[in-house]
Amino acid sequence: MALIEAMSFGELVDLAVFSAVNDIGPWVPGAPLTAAMAYRDARARAPVAVAIDRRFGAALHSRIDTNAQQWWTTNGSWSHKLAPLFRDFERVYGAGQFTWAGLWTVSDPPEIAHALLVDAWEMYDGPISRWSLSVRPGSRVFEINRPDDWLRLVTGHPRQAASHLEHWELPGRNQDRASLSALMGTGGQRAARTAIRSHLVPDWRSVAEHYDAVHLTWAGLITAEGCISDLGDGDVAMLRYWFSERTLWLRDVFAEPEPVPPPFLPDETIAETRPSPPDVGDAEKRRERDRVGLDRLLGRRSVAE
Repeated sequence: MALIEAMSFGELVDLAVFSAVNDIGPWVPGAPLTAAMAYRDARARAPVAVAIDRRFGAALHSRIDTNAQQWWTTNGSWSHKLAPLFRDFERVYGAGQFTWAGLWTVSDPPEIAHALLVDAWEMYDGPISRWSLSVRPGSRVFEINRPDDWLRLVTGHPRQAASHLEHWELPGRNQDRASLSALMGTGGQRAARTAIRSHLVPDWRSVAEHYDAVHLTWAGLITAEGCISDLGDGDVAMLRYWFSERTLWLRDVFAEPEPVPPPFLPDETIAETRPSPPDVGDAEKRRERDRVGLDRLLGRRSVAE
């Protein structure tokens, strides 16, 4: 409780990203046991949850700030292969928790979380740059603050999962039931199922007909990432692979992009797999390359070409 009172918002979300990826992430061998222990002690930690909500609740539930959206990209980004976006909504990742036809932004995150965000988004292919993308007024954004919000999105625009390649949370070729024994014996757990009828995900083409974007708040990350919702008759839904507060844009509703300084990556936090800071002398060349790539993704005629 004392730590919460002394903690900054940036430190809180940094821990949240770490937990989502490294503690209970979909590719973490020990995640089921970690989840089992978390559920076992959940009631004892209720006062901690209350303290977090009292101190940080408003910030955690903040609706999207359309003037604070940032697009992050890398020197070797392969995303140009997806250009133009906002067309092939059926091209999805994994089961379909997000579509490759969308553009990701994040809401100007605290500097302390930058390094972990780089890891969470697997931005390992070169120096990273950032662009500010202001959103035009009147954009329609679906907000996700809790698992029930994801459930509303799925049931309002349902689609059968494209595949069952989840690692440990849902039945499939990658689920190791032996490793789930402690978790499956924990009452009320919503982290794994060993038997389902179907897994439902959003029909992203249908979502795009009603909304310009889907925004996962920090509260949504903490409560919904990896949380299974039972729909009845063995059907389930689960938000996965978002790993942070961010927004998936389903159409171009942006004003002119503006470059902003690269993310804060202290030298001591840069691992071998993490890109080094960009060369200052290469800044202008990078801006031109980034702008061309972004314009192509948005389906715009590039001003830099």
